Amino acid sequence: MSFDVYETVKVLEDDPHEGIKKGDIGTIIMVYDTPNNAYEVEFVDEEGRVKYQGVYLSNQIAKLI
Repeated sequence: MSFDVYETVKVLEDDPHEGIKKGDIGTIIMVYDTPNNAYEVEFVDEEGRVKYQGVYLSNQIAKLI
């Protein structure tokens, strides 16, 4: 599955080191195709401040329906 910049996605697995939990919602801010397809996702808190920004593979995120 591929994703586009500014698309909203949800995380499919916990990342306890970064405080991200399965189901957290973020926005894709960058798409990488080298060496693999990957997506930089930004997560914000309730006040709109960035709480985490990280790179995910397509099998770690899903589109919101």
